[in-house]
Amino acid sequence: MADLDLTEVLASTLADLDADAVAIGAAVRGVSEVVCRGGYAGTRVHPASEFYGASVTKQMIGILLARAVIDGALQPIDRVSRWLPELSAQTGFVQVQHLIHHTSGLADVVEFSDGDPSSNTDVIERFQRFRPTARAAPGTRYSYNNTGYVLLAECLSRSLDRPIADLAATTLFGPLTMNHTRLGGPPVEVPGCRNPPGTIGDGALWVSIDDLLRWLEACNARAFGAEVHRLAETTTQLTDGSPVDYAWGVRITPTSHGRVVSHGGSWSTWQAKTVRIPERSIAVAVLSVGATASSVSDAGTGLATALAAR
Repeated sequence: MADLDLTEVLASTLADLDADAVAIGAAVRGVSEVVCRGGYAGTRVHPASEFYGASVTKQMIGILLARAVIDGALQPIDRVSRWLPELSAQTGFVQVQHLIHHTSGLADVVEFSDGDPSSNTDVIERFQRFRPTARAAPGTRYSYNNTGYVLLAECLSRSLDRPIADLAATTLFGPLTMNHTRLGGPPVEVPGCRNPPGTIGDGALWVSIDDLLRWLEACNARAFGAEVHRLAETTTQLTDGSPVDYAWGVRITPTSHGRVVSHGGSWSTWQAKTVRIPERSIAVAVLSVGATASSVSDAGTGLATALAAR
């Protein structure tokens, strides 16, 4: 790796992305670099500019949840109704672990509702009103479900008796000095882009490229404890034994270079992608305004793979 010029590699990736604004960061064995191009909302982007991470949020929820499980605050086998008793009729035998791995069989109620939800409470109220005609039994089918991570965040919040945004700020972002990162709060206004929902869990992450890269490096280094990260990177299987590659807010893909730990995020014109290869101490983050979801995903995955091959 001594001859690797990260700036040159990042610039090459940046040149292939068609976007109004884009920030890319990469770290290889402790050496990190970021590059930025373009702007939004009348300002040029820089390493501390906030982008919307959308579903990249889920990996933060996963780490918070793993810490809580290890500390004994709640367990993956807890029924969701233990923490959300107002949804006992809707969730039935669904367990926390089913929400984690998107195997709950629950409907993504926001898809059947008018308008973007204003809060987690709004989602719970919509859930109470929603009456599905049929659903898969918990653990029998994988189906990506944003509503599930809103419910998961609420279970976590209630088990610890603290707001989820406060938990993230004090136990994750603060210790890592992620000073330009938050869950929720005022959205960054971009002309032609509707504001993200007011929910926390499925999304709500506002983060700079510097901070996001710092987060990924910390996860590679198991900064929150080896047991926490081991649990958060554990996948599952369906009741029939079929494997599910979705762990605790991240997807795990075995490759010849090691496990690829990744997740994307997409909302309107905001796009994000994180990719880690822990065994190679590689981390890649891409944040964008105006690019396509597929181009941002391909850029992040391709860059990480290229770095591993070097």
